[in-house]
Amino acid sequence: DMRMNPRTLLSATAILLILVIPSAAWAQHKHPQGAQKKPGMAAMKAEMAKMMKSPHHMLVKTHLKTMSEFAGTLRGQAVKPTALDVDFARATVAELRHNLDAIEALRQKHMQNMSAEMKAKMEAMSAEMKSKMQVMMAKMDKDQAKLKDQVSVLETDVQANTPDSTQVAAHTNALLKQLGMMSKMHGASKAKMGMK
Repeated sequence: DMRMNPRTLLSATAILLILVIPSAAWAQHKHPQGAQKKPGMAAMKAEMAKMMKSPHHMLVKTHLKTMSEFAGTLRGQAVKPTALDVDFARATVAELRHNLDAIEALRQKHMQNMSAEMKAKMEAMSAEMKSKMQVMMAKMDKDQAKLKDQVSVLETDVQANTPDSTQVAAHTNALLKQLGMMSKMHGASKAKMGMK
């Protein structure tokens, strides 16, 4: 199925970012008494490790973190007994949108810059690896779509002259949960492992 629409392309970045995270798990499980390692896999992991340290990846992580901070601030105000300040709420949601757009732009740019060598490596992967990647791509796509939906819902919430605090708090909670999951995928779990 050769339809490479922008979404599929976009999510290829995502998988590349994510592939590193399961690599620690693979290392633990895949080596009972001297099991043969696939040569392509080692090269792939080296490439991924490099990507995790890339400025592009650092930026995505920073944007996710910033979104969490803004969402946390908004929730903090929404759960107060006093009415939610509409200007504050709109400004905060505008920042969430700004960071979300920046993540999208980074992904697209990254896909355009992905080396031909890297694309060739992806093409040469085993069917098993390819299907693993497709599953991860689909998950990443879904996460990004969810993030967009949640920001859109908050944008609708704050259009009201007097935003409903309870609703804003609930929607911000959902967004924070989603952001938490996504930041974990973007390498937070590695940091935790390093601390032990």
